[in-house]
Amino acid sequence: MSKNYFLAIATLMGTIIGVGLFALPYITNQSGVLPLVVFMISLAFVQYYLQMLFAEAVLCTKKAHRLPGLMGEYSGETGRKLTFLVEIIGLCGSILAYIIVGGIFLHQLLNLYFGGSEFLYSTILFIAVSVITFYEIKLIAGMELVLTLLMILAVGLIAWKGFGLIDVNNFRLIDWPNAVLPYGPIFFAVTGGAAIPEICKLLAGNKEKIRSAIAWGTFASAALMIAFVLIILGITGKNTTPDTLTGLAGVLPVGVVTVGLIFGLLAIITSYIVFAQAAEEIYQWDLGFKNKTAWLLAAAVPYLLYLIGWNDLISVIGFTGAVCGGLSGIILIWLIFKIKARPQKDPGLKNKITKFLAYILSILLILGIIYEVFNLI
Repeated sequence: MSKNYFLAIATLMGTIIGVGLFALPYITNQSGVLPLVVFMISLAFVQYYLQMLFAEAVLCTKKAHRLPGLMGEYSGETGRKLTFLVEIIGLCGSILAYIIVGGIFLHQLLNLYFGGSEFLYSTILFIAVSVITFYEIKLIAGMELVLTLLMILAVGLIAWKGFGLIDVNNFRLIDWPNAVLPYGPIFFAVTGGAAIPEICKLLAGNKEKIRSAIAWGTFASAALMIAFVLIILGITGKNTTPDTLTGLAGVLPVGVVTVGLIFGLLAIITSYIVFAQAAEEIYQWDLGFKNKTAWLLAAAVPYLLYLIGWNDLISVIGFTGAVCGGLSGIILIWLIFKIKARPQKDPGLKNKITKFLAYILSILLILGIIYEVFNLI
């Protein structure tokens, strides 16, 4: 196995393991454990398949594009504009979620020493990541590998220290009125599409490994998230908080919670950077904006949403996952037929898709969109 193969897996896991991981225990406490497991497994397969379709689309195309640019190449200007709206709203929602939770974690870590509100720390995080993306400081792929391993160790530490505190009475099998509640957040949590162009680049000389790298990155992340949710829920039960780690503060030793906050914050920062750079690339690659204009839009729009009060984490990730993620999935499913019909180059990998499968997946994604919209209303 080449070094780049493991870096590709780590890049995908580092993108997936972010805000969604920390929101799921709170949601599972409301819905029950069975919906968590069912949705996590089924949506991990859906996301794996969508990520494979995206990889094929990227590898079929000569120029560097994300989804809006691919629509422009193969389906025309109208499709490009509509896809741009869907993708940029989804990326803004993802970045907004990182601003919210990153501020909470920074506040927990530093408030005792420096004071200040969660708003202040969210603003500090926004400024720091904006500077990183302004100077086009690329994350070293190996950093994702190290941070992923550290996150696994942090989860293990929490499990070890909290094992004796796990109460089976904190687990409910299912709460029927809230059974579908995890759909949007889990769809958000297992999304790793932003990392696919980088994975294709890392494995450009070894394309036959892309499929297994995406599989390992997706399903290992899903397994880790299930384990994390069960551990947290077993420890904190009804006292589980929307961001998870602050709810552990009164239960586990301070040092353990601090380690979790530090590694959680690092995971959030790396994913934040990946999504911010993805948004910048859409403005730059697919709309033709100049570098600094693309950077300004990618950085400022999510923060403006935060300023006007869009700070409900669960609503943000639910909408972003179910609605934006669902629409992006539907667009990609039908776009791939056009790409397969006239590829610009040999992709080196091909995915099987039929019209029947496309209709089934599209209907399921539409149902998820309808549920999430009505749930928010």
